[in-house]
Amino acid sequence: MKLLDLRGPPDPSDTPRQGGNVVGRTVERLRAASRSTPGRYRLWSLAAVAVLVLAAVAATASAAQMRGATNRVRTNSGPVLVATQQLVSSLAEADAAQTAAFLSGRDEDPEQRRLYEQALARAEQQMEQIAARVGDDQAVHDLLQRVSVRVSTYAGLVEAARASNKAGVPEAAGYLVDSVRLGNAIVQDDLTALTAATQERLGQDEDRRSQGWIIALAVVVVGLAVLGFGQAQVAKTSRRILNLPLAVGTLALLAVLVWLVVAQQGSGSALRDARRQGYDAIALTAQLQTAGFGAKAAETLALVTGDGNQRADADARSALVAVAPITPDVLDRIRARAVGDGAPGGLLGQAAANSSTPRSRAAVAEVAERWQRYRDTVAALRSAPSPAEARAIAVGRSNAEFNGFNFSVEAVLGQSRGEFLAGLETAADRTSRVPTAALLLVLGALVAALWGFQLRINDYR
Repeated sequence: MKLLDLRGPPDPSDTPRQGGNVVGRTVERLRAASRSTPGRYRLWSLAAVAVLVLAAVAATASAAQMRGATNRVRTNSGPVLVATQQLVSSLAEADAAQTAAFLSGRDEDPEQRRLYEQALARAEQQMEQIAARVGDDQAVHDLLQRVSVRVSTYAGLVEAARASNKAGVPEAAGYLVDSVRLGNAIVQDDLTALTAATQERLGQDEDRRSQGWIIALAVVVVGLAVLGFGQAQVAKTSRRILNLPLAVGTLALLAVLVWLVVAQQGSGSALRDARRQGYDAIALTAQLQTAGFGAKAAETLALVTGDGNQRADADARSALVAVAPITPDVLDRIRARAVGDGAPGGLLGQAAANSSTPRSRAAVAEVAERWQRYRDTVAALRSAPSPAEARAIAVGRSNAEFNGFNFSVEAVLGQSRGEFLAGLETAADRTSRVPTAALLLVLGALVAALWGFQLRINDYR
C-alpha cells in the first residue's frame, strides 16, 4: 500500500539558488588546488597572466599617450607657435612697406609696393598653415578667423589709401591712419592673444604626455613582484635555484619598466631643452618685435597726423625695446655677455642676458645695433626742418633701418626656431618605439612566465 507523504510541499528556501554559492565554490576549488604543488603552480601562473595582461594594457596605453602627445607637440602645437611669430614679422614688414609707399608720393615707390604685396601674401600663407595645423581647437580657429577678417579689412584700407593718394583726394591720409592703427591693433591685440592660445596648446600637449604613466609603472611593479615572489616559491618547492623562463620573463618586464622611465624622462628633458634654448627665445623675440612694431606705427601716426600723443606713445614703446641707448660699448658687452648691470635694459637686455652661445649673442647684438640705427633716424626725422624732409627721411633711411631691425629679429627667430623644432624632433624620437616595445616585452614576459610554471607542473606528470 502506498504511504502518504506527510512532509508537505518543499520549502522554497531549501532549494539551492543557481549561482548563489559561486564565490564559495570558487574559493573551495582554489583551496583544493592549493593543497597540491602542481595546483599551486597553476594558481601562480593564473595570477601572473592576470597581472601581466593588465600590465600590457597599462604600459602600452601609457606609452601610446606619451608618444601621441609628444608627436602633437612636434607636428602641431610647436610649429603653430612658430608660424604665429612669423606672422607678426610678415605683418610688420607689410605695414612698413605700405607706409613708405604711401609717403613716397602719388607716384608710389614700386619697390616698396612690391615688398608690401610679398609680405601680405606671406602673412596669408602663414595663416593658412596655422589653420591647417590647429585641428579641432575651436578657440584658436576663432582667433585666427578674427585675424584673417581684420587682415582683409587692413588690406582694403591700404588699397583705399593708395587709390585716394593717386587721385590726390584729402581722405587719403585718413585711410592711411586707419590702416596703420588697424595693423597695430592686429599685432598688439589679436596676435598676442593667438600667441597665448598657442602657448596654452603647447603646455596642454606637454601635460598629456604623463597621463597614465604612474599607473602603468605601478602595474608593472606589481607584475615584477608577482613574478619575483612566484619564482621564489618555485625555487623553494622544486629545490631548483633558477627557472630560466621565469627569469627571462622578469627581465623582460623589468626592461619595460626601465624603458618607460627612460622614455618619459628623456623626452621630457628634450622638451625642456627645446623650451629653454628655443621656445623662450621665440617668446621673447615676439615681444621684442611687437614692441618695435608698435613704436614704428606710433611714429608713423605722429608724422601723418602731427599728434604729439602718438610721439609720446612711440617713445614709451621704444623704451620697452631698450631703455638705454645702444652704444659700441653696450654692443661689446652684449657679445661678451657682460650685461649684469642691465644695459641696454628692456627686452633687448633680457634677450642679451638669455643668450648662451656666441652665435646667439652676436645675433642679439645685431638686433640691438639695428634698433639704435632706427632710433637715430627717428631723431633725425623729428628734427627735420620741414615736413617734406621729415617724410623723405621716413620713406628712405627710417624705413630701411626699421626693415633692417625687423629682418635681424627674424634671423634670431629663425635660429631659435631651428633649435626649438630640433628639440621637439629629439623628444619625439625618444618615444617613437616605446608602445610597440612595451607591448612585445610584456607579451614576451607573459609567455615566458607560463612556460616557466608549466615546466615545473610537468615534473609531476
